[in-house]
Amino acid sequence: MKNFWYLRIGDDTLDEALRFAQKVDAVSEYRRVAKELAQYGQAIDASLHIAPSRAEVVEYPDFVLSLNESGRVVTEQA
Repeated sequence: MKNFWYLRIGDDTLDEALRFAQKVDAVSEYRRVAKELAQYGQAIDASLHIAPSRAEVVEYPDFVLSLNESGRVVTEQA
């Protein structure tokens, strides 16, 4: 069974999480959003949830994402 990567950015609900086939694509989308907000002095965190379908996504994330001072994405396993 294939798992997907569900990206929640900021206050997104699980239903609003974006689905990606690969982790690298989810992290790239977060990087794009976070860097855009950083231009305006704003920071935003995100979480990644691994599941075979949206119905099976649980509240507790598998990874937490943030952008550090140098503009790199920090991925921490939850």
